[in-house]
Amino acid sequence: MTTDFLLRIALAGVLGALIGIERQLRAKEAGLRTHVLVCIGSAMFMIVSKYGFGDILAGEHIALDPSRVSAQVVSGVGFLGAGTILINKQVVKGLTTAAGLWVTASIGLVVGSGMYEIGVYGTVMTLIVLEVVRQLRDRLMGSRHFIELSVLPESVAEVFLALQKLHIRPGPLTISHCDGEATFCEMTLEVTLSARQKPAGIYQQLLTVKGLHKIEVR
Repeated sequence: MTTDFLLRIALAGVLGALIGIERQLRAKEAGLRTHVLVCIGSAMFMIVSKYGFGDILAGEHIALDPSRVSAQVVSGVGFLGAGTILINKQVVKGLTTAAGLWVTASIGLVVGSGMYEIGVYGTVMTLIVLEVVRQLRDRLMGSRHFIELSVLPESVAEVFLALQKLHIRPGPLTISHCDGEATFCEMTLEVTLSARQKPAGIYQQLLTVKGLHKIEVR
């Protein structure tokens, strides 16, 4: 039985690593080690939940709910996921990474309970969503980027006109420190670029706008 438990923990680590590698290559907030630890920890919690109280139950009229420990993992990992969600200048990032950690925890619970096939299938489906669906989304709906600008107050209108000429679909816009006494207006613009538009090309074209002090496209 101990060998089987060790196999479950090892398999959970491998499956968590597959998701973590994809996140690491994308330079996301939670990478390889985080996903491996979440998946291994979830598997161990599930093993304890199912088999860790045998000595207490032996010969006693005690009833325990084996799902209580695993249920706490489902809610508890949400706090870890919340730590990967960044709110910077009213722009929310990290939701997909948080959801990935949540799914990774579920994979660990499944493998820890001994349902290996479900764990492997869940890992494959997660990787398909993270990679294949992402590519399809970028081709059909465009990819999301953020443009951070530092521009002279009198040049704000010219910047908007330049973005319009670039056929950029604008999203949420944040303008800070833009009043009569400000030297530069700090602007953060969320944009959706089509498959034909490249961030490098947008950057080069924005360089031609007068009054720009700083440009960052990410």
